[in-house]
Amino acid sequence: MSMSTAQEPVPVPTPDQAAQQQEGEYQDRFLEGSQRIIAYDLLDARGKSEETTDPDVKRYREAKQTFLKGYDLAMTIPRSLDEDVLDKHEEDVKTAAETMVSAWLMDDKAAPMSERVLILGQQYEKVLLKHIPEEQKEGFFIKDSLLFSAWILLVGKQYQHCVTTLSLAINTYGDELPARVFFLRGSCYFSLGRLRVGIKDLERCLQVDPKFAVAHSVLGSIYMSLKERENAIRSFKQYLTIGHEDTADYINAQYSLSILLSEKNKKQEARKHFQIAREQEKRFKFLYGTNTGMSDTKRQAVQLHESPDEARKIILESMPSKQHNAKMEQLIKAGILRSPYAPNPKQCSNCGAENAKDKPKGSPLLCCGACRSIWYCSRDCQVSDYKNGHKLACKKA
Repeated sequence: MSMSTAQEPVPVPTPDQAAQQQEGEYQDRFLEGSQRIIAYDLLDARGKSEETTDPDVKRYREAKQTFLKGYDLAMTIPRSLDEDVLDKHEEDVKTAAETMVSAWLMDDKAAPMSERVLILGQQYEKVLLKHIPEEQKEGFFIKDSLLFSAWILLVGKQYQHCVTTLSLAINTYGDELPARVFFLRGSCYFSLGRLRVGIKDLERCLQVDPKFAVAHSVLGSIYMSLKERENAIRSFKQYLTIGHEDTADYINAQYSLSILLSEKNKKQEARKHFQIAREQEKRFKFLYGTNTGMSDTKRQAVQLHESPDEARKIILESMPSKQHNAKMEQLIKAGILRSPYAPNPKQCSNCGAENAKDKPKGSPLLCCGACRSIWYCSRDCQVSDYKNGHKLACKKA
């Protein structure tokens, strides 16, 4: 008598296979406020990144590429916390987590937080504890696990817990940590209203890296809010000696000095800083396609140095347009985490190549026929990027 189909043995999937089956076509979700437009992405999208020597642009791009390297590896790992699954992917979990932490330390703006990254944090902790005796697991940590936790806490705006975690990292690994760690802890203190303690962290940040220009800019703004005019003037002037003129921080420093020096009755010097700020606004708009926005400092400076009619005109012009760059920003939002290369007619958005594949040097790139807002070096790159996220962007565009 033959065995019926119902009686035939059914193979049971391994934990790894079961996890992979559950993955399906997983669509990661990013935390609110984490997947945001960064000015440097707009710079790339406008094809202007080669027209500035701002070192922060290069650092951001390197950090973004590093983040994507870790992120892409994480997306190949099943999202399971099953020990058998993690045993097979232990090294990949460590590599992905530590690569993304290094990107966060390079430039935290280049490291958005998502559901998959949060799960990776749990996986990372679990594989680290795997070989630790039970009695030693309580309170166990290494440098990267502390920093990964701080990253999660900072994105979640849990500033006090982030301060505690970063303080533990600093007290344990102080000499090994970059200046940005002190800057980030200082930022947490500012968010908690503990300005004096935050100032000390920014001063320490500058001791570790005297070229960490933005720390001077932030110190200037903090001192200005505390009505400590001389300290504010000193900090902003120090920023101007090492900060890059193509940045919003540079423009803000000029506007701030135009106010502070005017208060000291140094009208001519104050006016000079205001005029420099206005000129740099034009340069900023040329690069980024937008104004720096209307901050309280800028509004005060404009009202101080311009006639009422001219001030009103400048303020109105600085108000953001709801339609400005809407299509471009939509494309970046949909693809920002899938490629380090924002839409640029001179660079493949999938691999970064500057020339059409297998074509003579200088041959134009292929343009997406549907949205006409993104470019590729080959059909293969177009197909790959379409699957990785441009499909959604193209539909919305």
